[in-house]
Amino acid sequence: MEKRSEQLLKAIVELYIEDARPISSTSLAATFEVSSATIRNAMMALETEGYIYQPHTSAGRIPTIQGYQYYLDNLLEVLDCSEKEKEELQAAHATDVRDLAKLLVDKTNLASIVAFAPSDFYFTGLFKLFSQPEFEDYKMVLSMSQVVDSLEKAINSIYHKIDKPQVLLGDDNPFSTDCSVIIAPISKDNKQLLAILGPVRMDYNKILGLFEAIVK
Repeated sequence: MEKRSEQLLKAIVELYIEDARPISSTSLAATFEVSSATIRNAMMALETEGYIYQPHTSAGRIPTIQGYQYYLDNLLEVLDCSEKEKEELQAAHATDVRDLAKLLVDKTNLASIVAFAPSDFYFTGLFKLFSQPEFEDYKMVLSMSQVVDSLEKAINSIYHKIDKPQVLLGDDNPFSTDCSVIIAPISKDNKQLLAILGPVRMDYNKILGLFEAIVK
């Protein structure tokens, strides 16, 4: 992908993550200091290539799974945690890994899972998760409810495969193609897994920064 197209995709992904509203060419024109027509043409090219799409009758565009994956593979800028955050994470982990999961719920407004074994796990944060804008759509509520009901099966399918922090999207995500999971081993023997579960629109820069700090 050309540099200008990458910059445009990066802007679309990050603005959508921040606002949860489809991104219009007008809103991007000022940022890139070009005309709306130029941005529209560039967005049409990204749409043709499968990186963004137009939801419903909105004039704006949002990233596809392919768009998010390209962003994660090529454009991600993981944010370092502050020293205060590192201390909070370390203190929570030292107390109980469940406290660490609860702290991540507070910091991300998403759900958190700790897997102790394929069929032994702790899940928290459903209320915070359902407060995300995506769940104004009743179909998304139903979809995520099915994810929660089948957590054991999904965890069992990947429990022995996770040996480093990973983002699972689309067909690679055993939980659902409608959501995203960031998961990492947090014990020396890789038998204890920690995950954040949320919509595909999540702040990957921030959350992966938290996970890097936890793993270290």
